[in-house]
Amino acid sequence: MPLVDHLSPLAIPFVLVLARISGIFVLTPVLSSASIPRRYKALLAFTLSAAVFPLAQQTGLSQEVVSDLPSMGLVIFSELLIGFVIGLIASMPLIAVQMAGFLMGYQMGLGLAQAYNPEMEGSNGVINQLLFTMGITVYVGVGGLDLILVALLETFDRIPTGAFSAKDVPIDLVVELINSGIDLAIRLSAPVLGVILLSLISMGFVMKTMPQINILSVGFAAKILTGLTILTIALVSINAVIHEETLRSLDGLIQWVQTY
Repeated sequence: MPLVDHLSPLAIPFVLVLARISGIFVLTPVLSSASIPRRYKALLAFTLSAAVFPLAQQTGLSQEVVSDLPSMGLVIFSELLIGFVIGLIASMPLIAVQMAGFLMGYQMGLGLAQAYNPEMEGSNGVINQLLFTMGITVYVGVGGLDLILVALLETFDRIPTGAFSAKDVPIDLVVELINSGIDLAIRLSAPVLGVILLSLISMGFVMKTMPQINILSVGFAAKILTGLTILTIALVSINAVIHEETLRSLDGLIQWVQTY
């Protein structure tokens, strides 16, 4: 009984820490992957919470914000929202990379070539998959997971328990990342889309001047070959752009947490 009496006041604060940490498993790249079994995610969230809990207690975590069951639900939602926002900000560059892959694959005629992507829990085109894998590699390589955990730990110093609400979501930062994500998708896909446009114009001239050529069968293969060639040449530049945008997104995340 003495042990139970000692642990019972710590139950609610630990649940709140667990809720905040569990939020990053909703959208955060790699951690939200469907290829990781849910029981392992739950175990990892529990382990991280146990490791962070002593630090969270030192920063003033308490159960005073919980007076009844409805208030408990609101506080847990508030804590989950913090992790959700962190994952949303971190995932923006990868969403933009997938958009670029979709644009390129669709214009090349590879929209029917689908492969299952466990990270996004659905089927994607082969170009989407290629660029998404490159984006995940860059994200892990620059220490994305480490920075997300650092940002999450920083929130225990900056954001009091139950104080975060929907009006505290950094809308300006999210909108800025959406705009830069659209710009990123256009920048990544522009070389391939431009060359395919030129090839279509050329095939139009050929079809008008030499109608005996079956331009439909020839043009389909030509678009794929041209698009893949330009994509291969541009891979180094694409990797540098993804690297830059990923670091920019993570820096914005850290700055938001530190200036809360």
